[in-house]
Amino acid sequence: RATQFDKDVLIYLTSQLTEGINRNREDSLNRTIRFTVFDYLVTTKKQTGGKEYLRLEEALKRLMGTMIQTNIVTGGTKVKEAFALIESWKIIERGEDERMMAVEVTVSKWLHNAILKKEILTINPDYFSIRKPLSRRIYELARKHVGRQTEWTIGLDLLREKSGSKSSPKEFKRQLKIIASEDLIPDYRIAIIEDK
Repeated sequence: RATQFDKDVLIYLTSQLTEGINRNREDSLNRTIRFTVFDYLVTTKKQTGGKEYLRLEEALKRLMGTMIQTNIVTGGTKVKEAFALIESWKIIERGEDERMMAVEVTVSKWLHNAILKKEILTINPDYFSIRKPLSRRIYELARKHVGRQTEWTIGLDLLREKSGSKSSPKEFKRQLKIIASEDLIPDYRIAIIEDK
């Protein structure tokens, strides 16, 4: 199953397609994106050593193996659908030393349609500097729900559910307090309001 950090690949691919669309490039209508691993690593603020190349390959495997199942009701007809986060991937290596030269990834129709319809949110580039998975998820939820508001309030139980945390409510609250005190989430400040 894909991890919180594997999402960096999807964010990178989305940004590449979005840039192509914004520049009216014909290749942006294609669901397959070709890129260099070095560019991906630099853009997502990762080290550029050999281990990161292997981590990218493992991330691609997990993304392709993670299935999304949904059911949509339109006009009284219910459609159940399942798809992988990415449809396929290919690593092109130089023969003699097996050094990665390029990567090709075909994104799912679902993701490509969301990008074409501009149903995606921008993120702060500092998102890639966030090292804790829960902190990343909190940023994503804030980015989605705050919008143009000056603040957003959510109960701890619902936030725990939306974040996908498996921690106990007490442990989740403890982790949130640490995240709030570190104040490392770009664009947002977190405050825990105790019940009176």
